[in-house]
Amino acid sequence: MVAPASMPTLEVEGLETRFITRRGPVPAIRDISLTVNKGEIVGLVGESGSGKSVTGLSIMGLIEAPGEVSAGKVLLNGEDLRKVSRRRLRQLRGDRIAMVFQDPMMTLNPVLRIRTQMVEAIHAHDQSVGAEAARQRCRDALAQVGIPSPEERLDAYPHQFSGGMRQRVAIAIALLNRPDLIIADEPTTALDVTIQAQILAVVQSLCREHGTALIWITHDLSVVAGLAERIYVMYGGCVVEQGGVDAVLDRPLHPYTDGLIRSVPWHNEPGRPLNQIRGMVPPLDRMPKGCRFWPRCDRATEGCRAPVALDEIRTGQRARCIHPLVESR
Repeated sequence: MVAPASMPTLEVEGLETRFITRRGPVPAIRDISLTVNKGEIVGLVGESGSGKSVTGLSIMGLIEAPGEVSAGKVLLNGEDLRKVSRRRLRQLRGDRIAMVFQDPMMTLNPVLRIRTQMVEAIHAHDQSVGAEAARQRCRDALAQVGIPSPEERLDAYPHQFSGGMRQRVAIAIALLNRPDLIIADEPTTALDVTIQAQILAVVQSLCREHGTALIWITHDLSVVAGLAERIYVMYGGCVVEQGGVDAVLDRPLHPYTDGLIRSVPWHNEPGRPLNQIRGMVPPLDRMPKGCRFWPRCDRATEGCRAPVALDEIRTGQRARCIHPLVESR
């Protein structure tokens, strides 16, 4: 399906995912709406347990029991992935939409050679590619992510690679079919800074040259600052702030976003204690009513216990807060 130039590559509306427990359904993410345009890189940030990975898996249709996507639309080039058949969804995964996981062994089969796995990824969506052409494409993908001696490495098994090398192979597999959208769930966590920079350059080039849309899921604000164009900040399963990456990081509106930024070590003066957000993220089954951040927020009032909408407070910048940080920093 070819989307009009004006249509976002991905449009998510009101996405909700819950997990069925003995105590009843527990919402994991709620009212998630986001867009990613052709060739655009969008950051999805938040601390552990904020719902970032569940959002990515929900978009991909990879939530398994006892979890379920209970509401919302996931439009890929205008096609609702929640309404297509399982066969159609299998056709789209790995071809038009791909995901890179934090743990590469979720992608790689330990008993198959890298060559076999990469060629299968190509032939699963295009049987017309010949053996030599497929092998060449695999070699090029490995070289693109910085795998030395890619011709030899094609015949290796996953256990013969280091953890960082396995992650690069997983990223290469995601790049094979030049998908319209890639969801990357903290894929550079296991890589050293030099290789991380190389991977970031690769994905930026892919987005720029081939129009690939990218969602980069991370807790590392420094990576998002140099990579993404727009950013969505998540807390407690909800988006609490969104906007251009420079606007959000330079002038955050939500107290949680401000707390995240102030907690980054490079933001603190040498010799001074690190800033911290007081308290802990509450369990999913004990999320507070209204703004989910109010028990940890210094600006909270009684009004924060009522439902809070994600409103535009500055041009192009939205926040789910009735006491936003509108003053200049």
